[in-house]
Amino acid sequence: MSILQVKQLAKTYYPKKDGLAYKALARFDLQVEKGEFVGVMGPSGSGKTTLLNMLATIDQPTSGDIIINGTNPAQLTNNKLALFRRRELGFVFQDFNLLDTLTVRENILLPLALDKLSFKKMEERLERIAKLLNISEILDKRTSEISGGQQQRTACARAIIHEPSMILADEPTGNLDSKSARQVLDTLTSINQEQNATILMVTHDPTAASYCDRIVFIKDGEFFSEIRKGERQQAFFQNILDTLSVLGGDFHEHTHARS
Repeated sequence: MSILQVKQLAKTYYPKKDGLAYKALARFDLQVEKGEFVGVMGPSGSGKTTLLNMLATIDQPTSGDIIINGTNPAQLTNNKLALFRRRELGFVFQDFNLLDTLTVRENILLPLALDKLSFKKMEERLERIAKLLNISEILDKRTSEISGGQQQRTACARAIIHEPSMILADEPTGNLDSKSARQVLDTLTSINQEQNATILMVTHDPTAASYCDRIVFIKDGEFFSEIRKGERQQAFFQNILDTLSVLGGDFHEHTHARS
């Protein structure tokens, strides 16, 4: 069953004043099945952030279609789109995007509180997910009192608590040391395998990418190639490195570079 279908997607940015139009994405196709863990890679400026913004319904395509769990978000009214985004999508960002005035528990439960779920149901889900992500002991702490890795695992818990159709992860290990990054990647793998969650992750990190089932590479706004994981993660990692060397371009982009 396809959770995501992207058909002939294109995005062109037109400058406000005189200048050349910038084609960020062109004729891009992608299909993601339920339970897949898919990575998207490409040099800085390749169009992967543009793709993610359109999948997140933050930006509108110039042409083409995005179908998420049978719905085309571009055809929804603003009110229905906000509801769709909240119920169908989960987000994990590079900089965590947690509310520091709330506890870990309150941050995770926020999507359910907005949907007015009963306290009993919220607590049941929270207990199950906190156990899965190994954060049960920090639920009553504020986000300023926990490590970066714990903050990102909290963000992962918030992303899946409402059981969305798809989780969108944007450089989720970009601000973490290698140990914390590994914990977060193990967390995403657990979510994928034990919750059958569908995850699409944009990353420039080959190690993070090697946790995925397959990688889609973008170059100059177009599909470049795709590789799938076999039995061995190390061989997959080497394949990723080989493809990146063929692609060329800047992969160690700054946090706020257009990509």
